[in-house]
Amino acid sequence: MISPGRAKRILFSRQGGARILVVRNDGLGDLILTLPLVTLLKARFPQARVDLLVHAPLAPVARLLEGVDEVLEDPGVLLKRHANAHPPAQAAALRQTLLGNITLRQYDAAVLAYPEAGSARLIHQAGIPIRVGSLRRSFFWRFNAWSVQSRKGSAFSEMELNLALARPLGLPPEYFPPRLNSPPPPPWAAGGGWVVMHPYKRNATALSWPLENFSALAQRLTAAGLSVAAVGDAADRPVLEQAFGGLSGVRVETGLDLPGLAGLISSARLFVGNSSGPLHLAGWAGIPHLGFFPQNRVSAPARWRPLPPAPGRPQPPPGGQHLLASRFPKACVRCQGPACPYFNCVASISLGQAMEAIKAWGVV
Repeated sequence: MISPGRAKRILFSRQGGARILVVRNDGLGDLILTLPLVTLLKARFPQARVDLLVHAPLAPVARLLEGVDEVLEDPGVLLKRHANAHPPAQAAALRQTLLGNITLRQYDAAVLAYPEAGSARLIHQAGIPIRVGSLRRSFFWRFNAWSVQSRKGSAFSEMELNLALARPLGLPPEYFPPRLNSPPPPPWAAGGGWVVMHPYKRNATALSWPLENFSALAQRLTAAGLSVAAVGDAADRPVLEQAFGGLSGVRVETGLDLPGLAGLISSARLFVGNSSGPLHLAGWAGIPHLGFFPQNRVSAPARWRPLPPAPGRPQPPPGGQHLLASRFPKACVRCQGPACPYFNCVASISLGQAMEAIKAWGVV
C-alpha cells in the first residue's frame, strides 16, 4: 500500500513533473463530472502532465477541456458494456496496442474514476507505480492506493465522489471549475439565444419526462418569442419530427457531432433536458439549464446534479429549483420499473413546474 503522504511526495519529487492518467471511459455525463478531478490535479501538481483515458467516441469532448495534456482513446475494449464492439481477436489486438501506448508514456500514477476490471487490469499490467481505485471491488488488489468511499447509495454527488479520489494522492477534494474551450455554434445558431431541448433518451438509463410534455413546453416558449432547437442523434429524427416537426419556431436538429452540440449549447439561452450527457454539457458550459430526474436515490439530482458554474456565469436558482424530480411517498433506492405504483414518476412533473423553474433563471 502507498499512503497518501508518500504518494504526494513521490509526485512532487518527479523531476520535470509527474505523469498522471485519469481513467473515465464510460458515458458522457460521467466523463464531464470527472473533469474537476483533472482540474484539481493540474492545480495542485502544477508541473504535472495530466492525461485522460476515455471511450473513443467521447474523445472530442474531452479535448475541449482547457489544460488537459493528452486524451487517450479506449476503442471499446475495456468495459463489459462495450464487449461486443469488436470480434474477440480484434479486441485483443486493440487492447494490446492500448496497453503499449500507456506503458510507453511511463505514468507515475493512474486514477480510476470508473474502476471496472478491464481498466484495472490494464493499468496494473502497464506497471504504473501508483494506482488509485476502489477498495470495495473484487479486483482491489490491482490498486495500491485505495479509496474507501462507497458509491452505492451514497449521499454525495458524482462530482464529489470523483474529487474524493484525490485523497489517496494526499490532496483535499477541492473544486476548481473546469474550463470549456467551446467550439463555435453551427452557422444557423450563430446569433445565439436559442432554447436547446434534448427530449429523447433511447438507452433508458434513467426515467424521462414525456415527449408530449417537451412539445407542450416548446409551444409555451415559442409563444413567448423564443426559438427552440430540439436536438438528438440521427436515429432520433423520426421521433423528434413527430413530436416537434409541425411546431412553428421549433427546429429539429439531428446532424450535430459532439463538438457541434457543445458549441450550440454553449451559445444557448437555456437548455432543457432529461438527466443525460447533454444536460451535463450545459452545466459545464455554465448556461441556464432545467433537468428532469426520477426520485430514486441512485438517479436523483442529489447524485447527478450538473457541475457548479464558474465565477461570472449565471448562478442557479436557490434550492435546486432548476433540477426537478418527482416526490411520491416512497423511499426508493433504485427504480422498480412498471412494478412501482408511481411509475413513470418523472411524468408527474407538471408543465407549470417546468415554467416556474425557467422563470427562476430569469430567462422568461
